[in-house]
Amino acid sequence: KRIKNKIKIDYSENEHENLEYLKSEDKKINIVKHDAKPKLLSHKKEIDFKEPLVITGFPGMGLVGNIAAHYIVSSLNLNYIGYFDSPNLPPVMTVENGIIYPPIRLYGNENLMVIYSEVLIPPMAVSELTDEIVKCVSDLNPKIIVNLDGITALNPKEVYAVSSSDEVLKSIEKENIPSLNLGLIGGMAGVITLKCGDKNIPSICLMAETPGIRPDPKGASNLIEVLNKLYNLGVNTDELIKEDKELKERLRKLAEEHLKLMA
Repeated sequence: KRIKNKIKIDYSENEHENLEYLKSEDKKINIVKHDAKPKLLSHKKEIDFKEPLVITGFPGMGLVGNIAAHYIVSSLNLNYIGYFDSPNLPPVMTVENGIIYPPIRLYGNENLMVIYSEVLIPPMAVSELTDEIVKCVSDLNPKIIVNLDGITALNPKEVYAVSSSDEVLKSIEKENIPSLNLGLIGGMAGVITLKCGDKNIPSICLMAETPGIRPDPKGASNLIEVLNKLYNLGVNTDELIKEDKELKERLRKLAEEHLKLMA
């Protein structure tokens, strides 16, 4: 059940509403239909949200969105509060320090919620999953939904803003964050931004320029610096920048070894 500004699931005797049961005379239960849809599953932590900032990060160009979201969760030591499940997601779990986790997770405190995924979202899962995410965050009366994504560029350095609301976009532009004049945006970030606009929920997508051919910690750090500027997150990005330099050095050495082999 929903409680105002809280996430809580009450499990009743018929908790799986999408399943039909047939009871035989020996009282065994046979599942005869499974028309599952994406849903939010509760964890042990219940938080009383107070008009939180909501950040989403899903795999996309350069993986900048989910790298940035994961780094924010780690840096701010946010509480694990739940996860989203969908029958169309790949059956892949992640492991951190020996503990198994589902791929699409929610973390937060009373002023901040972060939703991110460790896996690419199949196109067939995007529509219903974004519906469930928008429904979830709308119940919290959020300050704004910020969706993190990437856009390819030869010389990446900028972070652009797009929104379905002129008012939201103008407020971001006042902070000297340029809007994207022309381009394409797809996947989870684009669809969530659009659907939030349909529900009159303030939402924006921040798109960091990235080479797009490898994980890009520098692009992720650029997103976080913009979030720091707009919402005073106070997240230090030094480790991400260090990681980016180490990654580039490893790639340079691999390229040199490849040239040697080809000589």
